[in-house]
Amino acid sequence: MNNALHEVFVHNIQDIYNSEKQLTAALPKMRDLAQNPDLREAIGAHLSETQEHVRRIEQVCRLLGCGTGNVTCQATTGLIREAQEQMQEFAPGPGGDAAIIGCAQKVEHYEISNYGTVIEWAKQMDHDDVLDLLKETLKEESAANEKLTKIAEKQVNEAAREAQPVGSGASLM
Repeated sequence: MNNALHEVFVHNIQDIYNSEKQLTAALPKMRDLAQNPDLREAIGAHLSETQEHVRRIEQVCRLLGCGTGNVTCQATTGLIREAQEQMQEFAPGPGGDAAIIGCAQKVEHYEISNYGTVIEWAKQMDHDDVLDLLKETLKEESAANEKLTKIAEKQVNEAAREAQPVGSGASLM
């Protein structure tokens, strides 16, 4: 199948692949800077999932008969850069944890949007062979976002609200 939608679909799958690869490098740094134990655990668990997401997208590419490509996901690059800036601005502790959650949720929302889009395109083109792989990842991205929300609501936001500012933070570099 070679049409305009298929071409855009493949490009976006390759973009997602690069995004997931970038995140496998950034998540360990965020995890290490997080002070809240539940946040550290959530980021660590999502790192393992993200590594699996990379493998799934590689499988999607094999099923589609395309390579993973040389696409650079500029959006993820920018989101990671923003997280790096915030980690430099906010020291480890409650405020830094709140910043980590905010940055991580921006990434999750971006990924949820990406996976939702390619799932719809796969349906339109009857790419049933890749739908379950994409849907499984979308489910995990949504669950990671929900987990971050719960940690923020039940622990981190209140701790950050009550904490005194402590100066500049660390670097994700």
